[in-house]
Amino acid sequence: MICLESFSFLLFRHLFHIIILRLICVPILPERAGNSMENTQNTPKRSGGKISYTLQAIGLIPLLALGIMMLFFTSQWFTKTMYQEVERELYDATKSATTLLNAAYPGDYRLEGDVAYLLYKGDVDITREYSLFDQFKEDTGLDITLFYQDTRILTTLYNAQGDRIVGSGAPDVVIRDVLNTGEDHFYINTLINGKTYFSYYSPVRNQDGSIVGMLFIGKSSAAVSQSIQRYVYPLTWLIIGFVALVAVCIYFYTRRFVAVLLHIHSFLSEVASGNLNATLDHSVTKRSDELGDIGRCALSMQRSLRTMIEQDALTELYNRRSGEKKLRQIFEEAQSSRHSFALAIGDIDFFKKVNDTYGHAVGDQVIVGISQLFSHRLRSTDIVGRYGGEEFVIIMPNTSSDKAARVVERLRRDYEQVTFSVNDASFHSTFSAGIAQWQFGDRIETLRERADQALYAAKQNGRNTFCIAE
Repeated sequence: MICLESFSFLLFRHLFHIIILRLICVPILPERAGNSMENTQNTPKRSGGKISYTLQAIGLIPLLALGIMMLFFTSQWFTKTMYQEVERELYDATKSATTLLNAAYPGDYRLEGDVAYLLYKGDVDITREYSLFDQFKEDTGLDITLFYQDTRILTTLYNAQGDRIVGSGAPDVVIRDVLNTGEDHFYINTLINGKTYFSYYSPVRNQDGSIVGMLFIGKSSAAVSQSIQRYVYPLTWLIIGFVALVAVCIYFYTRRFVAVLLHIHSFLSEVASGNLNATLDHSVTKRSDELGDIGRCALSMQRSLRTMIEQDALTELYNRRSGEKKLRQIFEEAQSSRHSFALAIGDIDFFKKVNDTYGHAVGDQVIVGISQLFSHRLRSTDIVGRYGGEEFVIIMPNTSSDKAARVVERLRRDYEQVTFSVNDASFHSTFSAGIAQWQFGDRIETLRERADQALYAAKQNGRNTFCIAE
């Protein structure tokens, strides 16, 4: 019998092994040479296994199921079509054989003899007339058997000993379906002498219409199976090739997809650990899909965090933390280059009086006013930060104390001209500053202490002025 279903099962079991065990279960390796996504140091150990397996399973398992369904339904359709073709072939052969018998031996069938029965057709004893049947098999490749009633009289079928299986009876189901009903019947699984056949049985009638026997035309199931497999094998491998090709495409696309996710994960991990200078590869941010949106959102979050951490919320200047960081950077550059720099510490005069007289909201306006003045009037290379309250720090790279004094004096004169309005009243504000120039051998602490002492001296000298530390 046809073993197409078993064949399909074995093929797709092999395909399942290739796709699921080889592709899905192979971990994704990090990209190596030329990978511009590895831009941060101390990157947390990446593990894209779970999401990689999940995404691949989402794509590959339905694909595999679709391939199996395609092969199953295609094979079923083709098998059904082949069965119909075999049935037509056997039907045509039955009609041809009937015509051939009637032409070769005109007349009715009758059985004669007392001990050994002889089958006559017309006037001819056809009991041993095998030549016609053997020639029919040679021409058509089909087996043929003539039954008188339910007994085989003439046949091209042989047993294991090489003898024709004459004298044996027909199966009960054939007797019921053909002899008793007088109708043709097609069978796809007829077991005869240990072999299976596609068989077509047709009742044999005399001229008066009476049923006297049956005519059997059979085709070996093995021969039909070979015919089916000859067409199904290429189709099967075509489907397998298509599924494998799509599976490979899904696999490598998933690798690229997960690689982008892993890079975004690495970037976010760096940011979460406090590295606000982590970089995200441009290949991620330039994407036009959702991954690109996620990457751009991650960068925006990084910038927002950097702003929140580094900037003073009120003035948008550097806060104390970021100002100290900048001071240390300038200090280290000065140590290596021997280029001096100046540090100025400024303090708004009588700021507590402003808060007490006009309120803290007006006090904030004063702080914002001096911050804007510093931002607009200082050089692009200068760094200004709010250290808290009304205290400000100005770092001037490659600047001597004398030059820094000219800068501070200009700021002082400009600031005392600024008018602050409160309801119907107005007032002016001033600031005092202390300036210290970095000298080789200075530590940051000593430099800041000298600037603080100079600021204290300016306050003692009446405020709205500055002093230069020795």
